[in-house]
Amino acid sequence: MKTKKRSLDFGRVFFPESKDKLPPKILFQPLGNHVANVTKLVKCWNWKSEEFNNIVDLEAVRKRVVKAALIHDVGKPQKFKLKVENKKNKLPKFIYSFSGHRFLAEDKQEPWAQYLARGHHDFSIHDIARDSYKLKTLGNSSDDATTKGSQYKAILEADPLAYARELYILEMCDQIEAEIACRFYDDDKQAESRAFMDFNIVQNKENKYEFSLEPWVFDDELDEISLPLTTWSMPFPEDLKQEIESYKGDRLKDTEWSRKLNDAVKNWWNNDCDIRSTGDKDRRKKIILKRFASESENNINCSSIYQDIGGFSPNEMQQALIDNLIEEDAHPAILLKAPTGSGKTEAILFPALANRKRLFLVLPTRSLIEDQSERIDKYLIRFSALEQNCDRQFSLVIDTGSVMIRKLYENGKSFKPSNNPRRHLYKGDVILATLDKFIYRYFAFGDKQKSFIFPQRIQQPKTLICFDEAHSYENIAFTNFQSLVKSLYEQGRSIVLMTATMPKKLIENFYYLHNLDFSNCVKSKSRSFSYLDKISIAEAQEDGGFDSTNFQEQITAIALDEFEVKPQRRILLIVETVKDAVGIYLKLKEEMNSDNLFLYHGRIADQLRPEIYKQIKQRDYNKQPYILVTTRAIEVGCDLNAETLITQVCPPENLIQRVGRCNRKGDVDDANVIVVGDRIPDFLNTLDQESWEKYRLVISELNDFNPKLIANCIFSEQKIDDYRVVETFSMLHDYVYGSDLTCQETHEKGVIPTRSWRPSVTLEFIGKDKSCEADIPNEKPHSITVTIERLCSGKEYAYVIVQEQFYDKDQTKWDKRNLRWGSAYNKNILVTINNEEQIGCVFDHDREVYEYESELGFIEIPKIFVKLRSKDTEEKLLYTCDNRGEKTTAIIKYVKDSLS
Repeated sequence: MKTKKRSLDFGRVFFPESKDKLPPKILFQPLGNHVANVTKLVKCWNWKSEEFNNIVDLEAVRKRVVKAALIHDVGKPQKFKLKVENKKNKLPKFIYSFSGHRFLAEDKQEPWAQYLARGHHDFSIHDIARDSYKLKTLGNSSDDATTKGSQYKAILEADPLAYARELYILEMCDQIEAEIACRFYDDDKQAESRAFMDFNIVQNKENKYEFSLEPWVFDDELDEISLPLTTWSMPFPEDLKQEIESYKGDRLKDTEWSRKLNDAVKNWWNNDCDIRSTGDKDRRKKIILKRFASESENNINCSSIYQDIGGFSPNEMQQALIDNLIEEDAHPAILLKAPTGSGKTEAILFPALANRKRLFLVLPTRSLIEDQSERIDKYLIRFSALEQNCDRQFSLVIDTGSVMIRKLYENGKSFKPSNNPRRHLYKGDVILATLDKFIYRYFAFGDKQKSFIFPQRIQQPKTLICFDEAHSYENIAFTNFQSLVKSLYEQGRSIVLMTATMPKKLIENFYYLHNLDFSNCVKSKSRSFSYLDKISIAEAQEDGGFDSTNFQEQITAIALDEFEVKPQRRILLIVETVKDAVGIYLKLKEEMNSDNLFLYHGRIADQLRPEIYKQIKQRDYNKQPYILVTTRAIEVGCDLNAETLITQVCPPENLIQRVGRCNRKGDVDDANVIVVGDRIPDFLNTLDQESWEKYRLVISELNDFNPKLIANCIFSEQKIDDYRVVETFSMLHDYVYGSDLTCQETHEKGVIPTRSWRPSVTLEFIGKDKSCEADIPNEKPHSITVTIERLCSGKEYAYVIVQEQFYDKDQTKWDKRNLRWGSAYNKNILVTINNEEQIGCVFDHDREVYEYESELGFIEIPKIFVKLRSKDTEEKLLYTCDNRGEKTTAIIKYVKDSLS
């Protein structure tokens, strides 16, 4: 008689780790056990939290998510399979899959619960917007669904993120149960691979049955939750084990070994497994999930935290911000105006830490992020060492256009995650991001899966969003900045804008924010001032270009004179172009000890800039001498305390920022500022002729720096917003936060003009580094980000490859391919200069080889594209590649900057 096949009722599979060996056994968690645990966690969720305050029928919400939990994995038995991934000379990797199981979930009585069950795992903006729209319009397509449809429509019109919020709860309960189970059964790699987790889970070292969760998202009246864990245990197939361990061939046998392992599991399940065996004492485990012990301490006194981790008491401005931020259940909306060096960073950071709020600190430049990350790193080390934070883990996330870094802090020590640095994504106590990247995340761009986690976390109640240096944005960036702040305000988020020099006319754009003005409350810092207006910044040449050699020589002489008179001087030297900065740096290097000399600008590789800045900061902190030659990359907000500032003449708002890096702490008696140049370069100038004459007269007559007089020279003409930017922001917002599918195409095109309509491109170098004659390997290239138009002029070089990065859905990872035709907005264009010999690539060897010195950075930008004439609203760039005499072309399009 033929044995009836059992349904493969597995909820999860564990491969207990065995160092340098195949797992001795495979553990299968019963599907019913997993589902029951997830359902229990959903029922225990804190349904009384602030985010549900305005929900009319909370019990209906709870029931929907419970129903979804009960059916979310019903399709797993039909979709179960194991896979063996084999790499040469390495132990194979074992993976289990239930791919497609979520689409088998069904609940005709409660379609919303069905959508939740089918939506779990993906959590992408595409799926959430689509499903929210379908639920909202359900009554339009079926008579049976009319009642439910009208209810769903009312819910989503009142609260457009209702579906996303409920899906998040289901996802988190599923993930919490999964991570606990993986850790308990010694499958730590699988536990760490979960990038979606929003919590810290710590296993008790002395009692493996006990886990602590932080933050506690379950009912406040519960201090712990018990979860039974059970498994069926199958010995690893002996014949397959011997075959794998003895195999010496080169041919990968993934498919064959996967088939054998799946056959072995089915045979064991149908013939040898006693499904009642989970009832044995040694296989039935009762796990206790507890509230993190010290979390009951709740908030820390804000004033005491200044002393505990800062070593000082809050000043008047800082105390005022404390008073506005610590109110229970308050969602402050503040514009704080205070001078440079007055402690604005501490004013926002310390209350956020004390009140256990997630702080998004949004900054205008990557150099400022590098500066603030060093500063905040020290504070988080001290904060984690406080007695009330014993054994708690804190994190700092740094998110720029080129990299995402996550740092962890515990008991006064800092460390990096052991693996999967993208784990938790925006799960951090402090998140540093540029405005560009924050907008990018706000609209759920990025990895296809889990893309909605960024909007979800930005929208959470205990989130504080601070925009520092809010005066720094211009044109398109300012238009987007206004729209973003207004959007966050209307959604009831806690927001703080901080500025030192924002003109009154621009402040009026934020009339709805509570204004805290402390611009006159900080003691003035003495700085002598001189303006050398006879030095020309460049001389015109016959070919139409400009030569700035004389300008470089004169500024070099000024710096050397200053350093010769006072060899222990800390000198900050700022010019406007990379070419001038490099020229001055090389001239200074010929004349002085290079240990005291630094070069820092935006075209030094992203991989090197943080370390350079760290060295400068250390010398500045130790009051050691230096000359730092730099560009605008370092003027905004950076925490340097130079004794002398030598700067090329610039607009008044920039000058105030630059002077803020000189005698920042007010402890230099003979600080001086030297401004050089006969005019402001056209590409930088914000003044009309009348305003320039007024400004020039003011700085010519100053003997001591006077920020008020300089601020009065800031030119604030009425800004006309680019309607296309406003409309694009509005459409993206309606799609992401309102599920308006008519705006989906805009999102899919990737159109997101953060500072300009011109998209950015990654430029990277691989090969010989002339600075040290070392090789920069393919695995660790040096790279920067440049606007695409910068690649339309200059010199063409040999050994240049142009590719685009794309998301391979089949492999669920990013890959590269040759550049194709299309919109630049939905392409990640990568330009690689590779001077090493490459198999299969043919280059034009008649062209000059690009010489790269990491010390100096990417001085020249290679010409890649030809700009075509275009009469419509789009720019068109032509790329041509000649490979073995076979020409291939691609035309890249993007929106023109000009409104005309």
